[in-house]
Amino acid sequence: MYQARVRMPQMGSSVHESTVIEWKKAVGDRVLKGEPLVSAESDKVEFAIEAPASGVLKEILVASEKIVAVGEVLAVLETDEPFSEEEITPPTPSGPPKTSEWTAPVAPMKRERYKPTSPRPTQRPLQAEDGGITTPQADLNYNMPLISRNMWLSPRVQRLAAEHGLNLGAVASLAGSGTNGRVTAQDVDRLIAAKNSQESDIIKLIFSPMVPPEARERTEPLSRLRKRIAENLTRSVQQIPQVTTFLEVDMSDITAWRAAHKDEFEHKHGAKLTYNPFFALAIIAALRDPENERLNGTFEDDALTIKRYVNLGLAVDSPEGLMVPVLRDADGLGFADLVLALTDIADRARTGKLAPEEVKEGTITLTNFGASGALWGNPIINPPEAAIVGTGAVAPRAIALPGGGVGVRPTMGLSVTFDHRANNGIAAGRFAATVRTALEGMDLSQLEF
Repeated sequence: MYQARVRMPQMGSSVHESTVIEWKKAVGDRVLKGEPLVSAESDKVEFAIEAPASGVLKEILVASEKIVAVGEVLAVLETDEPFSEEEITPPTPSGPPKTSEWTAPVAPMKRERYKPTSPRPTQRPLQAEDGGITTPQADLNYNMPLISRNMWLSPRVQRLAAEHGLNLGAVASLAGSGTNGRVTAQDVDRLIAAKNSQESDIIKLIFSPMVPPEARERTEPLSRLRKRIAENLTRSVQQIPQVTTFLEVDMSDITAWRAAHKDEFEHKHGAKLTYNPFFALAIIAALRDPENERLNGTFEDDALTIKRYVNLGLAVDSPEGLMVPVLRDADGLGFADLVLALTDIADRARTGKLAPEEVKEGTITLTNFGASGALWGNPIINPPEAAIVGTGAVAPRAIALPGGGVGVRPTMGLSVTFDHRANNGIAAGRFAATVRTALEGMDLSQLEF
């Protein structure tokens, strides 16, 4: 018999680690050289570790799901031949077979983080109001590539998250049980169990019994308000050649600022700080550019009337149907007054307390279909206006980052539908791009309340 030892591989100055996933052999099993013995994973890949020599698996020293340092002994093999050219000792004439030590391989180095050209806040909790969709546990740094807050998720963790529809940002923000807070598969399993338990308490699939024949159908005549809405929408579609252009907007700065100030604003003014005031500010800023003035006005009798003031229509879902109250001279309001005015007209629209003049003389309309969770929409013009702006849900999505790489940031779908009789696609596209620029580059330090 031969006695041979495998020493710890040479490493650099960094400390690396690997996770034992599953043992393919049990103690006492005979293994052949090159046969898969155990699966493990590093920060980037999952891999199989083969038996370095033929022999018997004498002892397993590290259980599955354990994170171990590079070079740590994982198991002991009894061998009847050397498997290393180092320190081979002469044959031993008697006694039990000697053992060889088997060690974890070196894990790959972690890649450098993406370094943005300008700093951004490190904590950006997303909200679920007004179309914002997020996971409460998420605490994302949107300058990070892919999904990580302060570490890379292993391939196995990412695969588990994808299989169960988990937000990767939420997974990355978990208080991991691994080394230095690293998120492990067990952490994800616990999150999945909690999610399933929560859903089991909420989602009930109940099949109703067959209804009697006389109740299988019913006809509901339209109310007077619904008739007017239907007539207006029909006229809009039939008489106006409408075209919609779409853009995606990075809402990182606004999302972070809103999250940091919404509680203070509500405490001070008694109103919720929704996304709508930010959309209104961006629309107003875009319309102040003379190149976009043709999108703010009315088209009647084969003539476009351009307005150099903003009477902002706000689409509101009321019990009676879609209402569009108009905030007159919205471009003359400060931030706090704009928030309060939008909140007021929306509340009164839902409760049927609008005056007749409050639904007239709009110059452009904002519809936030993201409040329903919709990511994109194709809004219909409110005649005789020349354009309508639609905003989708603010939700974390993977996007290309400046300088290369991919990151997760809260983005929003922006839609602009325009009357093609009054404007062409170039003008509408320029207006949509200006609204996007206003949202992404808004000087939030000037928003006083």
